[in-house]
Amino acid sequence: MANSNHWTAKHYETLKKAENFADLLVVAYDIIDSMPKPVSLVSGPISTGGAGSLEKNLELFAEAIAHLEMHGENVFDQLPFENKITEFSKDYKGYYMPILEDFFLPLFKSGKIAKIWFMPGWETSTGAKWEYEQAEKLGIKKVLI
Repeated sequence: MANSNHWTAKHYETLKKAENFADLLVVAYDIIDSMPKPVSLVSGPISTGGAGSLEKNLELFAEAIAHLEMHGENVFDQLPFENKITEFSKDYKGYYMPILEDFFLPLFKSGKIAKIWFMPGWETSTGAKWEYEQAEKLGIKKVLI
């Protein structure tokens, strides 16, 4: 059975000290490299679209990750990054594209993510639509939940 508990105390400490997306990628790669392969990722509404609130979207996101793990998927849990991303974006106007261009794009281009699971309502999310397009361009398998 898959297990999202690949986060260690060291990862959380490093995440707390992160000052930019390069620092976040170091944590992400370390976690993914420790996981059984293939590694998948969940995509869906967080800050835009979906259930209409960040809290509800995060709850649904966590449920989707748990469901996939119970069915044997090795899911990289990106939710612990959300507080840092919120911190980085606090003074930003409009949709915070650096999360996509400076975090998810390098992650996708690394070849470490084999499959992306798209949650219901993904097409209402700016980020998830962008991730779908990138998965298409980069040949990452896309699956609708």
